[in-house]
Amino acid sequence: MKYKLKDGVSFNLINKKSTKKFDFDLSDYYNKETRIFEFPKGYVAFSLMGDVFNTFLFPLDLVEEIKDVKD
Repeated sequence: MKYKLKDGVSFNLINKKSTKKFDFDLSDYYNKETRIFEFPKGYVAFSLMGDVFNTFLFPLDLVEEIKDVKD
């Protein structure tokens, strides 16, 4: 699954909140051009990013799931 930051939502504000509340910097996993998050491969980073999504981004409806389109 891939998730995209919704239009009108500022990544900088989201990342500041994530760093402050969860001590997790999202910038290594976010593409500013596509606005898509890539989940990390390592367990610890994956788990921390999951916490950010489950307790912050999903409840506030700040991201949307995107489906891969096959040609």
